[in-house]
Amino acid sequence: MRSRVAGVFLAVALGSVVGAGCDGSGGDGASRDAQVYVATIRDILAEQPKSADPDVLPVVYVVGVGETKIPADIQAEVAVELDEDAEIRFADQRSEAMLEDTEHAPVRDKGLLVALGELPPDADPVDLDVEVYRSEEDWSKVVLTVARASSQWTVTSSSVLPADDS
Repeated sequence: MRSRVAGVFLAVALGSVVGAGCDGSGGDGASRDAQVYVATIRDILAEQPKSADPDVLPVVYVVGVGETKIPADIQAEVAVELDEDAEIRFADQRSEAMLEDTEHAPVRDKGLLVALGELPPDADPVDLDVEVYRSEEDWSKVVLTVARASSQWTVTSSSVLPADDS
């Protein structure tokens, strides 16, 4: 029974990705929410130090914060879109991405945790609260403004929030 449920879930998620071109969002066929998340994560990755080995993709844990979690179909779309940029792993809670028994609680697999705030529905541009976390000593909070530019969403500005701002 469990494998049948997993198979149905996978089929639904993949069907959402394959059929996403029919959702009226234009662009690359991904939904609006997925495009906003992809633009956000790509912008964050562009600011990160590059690996010494170009064949090794960075590991990025993504967690939604707030009342609404990131739906499975959006997760699938984001993972497909960023397949060549990073190894994307979605987590339900921050703790799933952290090595808590290690000093300074770094992210697993020498990765990066991207905590995405609530995504306002049907807004353009979108102001999105984002926390970028590597360890207790290496993290920052930003507000990214993401807007639709012709056929795709792109980050148009960013503001760093003070460390004590919640």
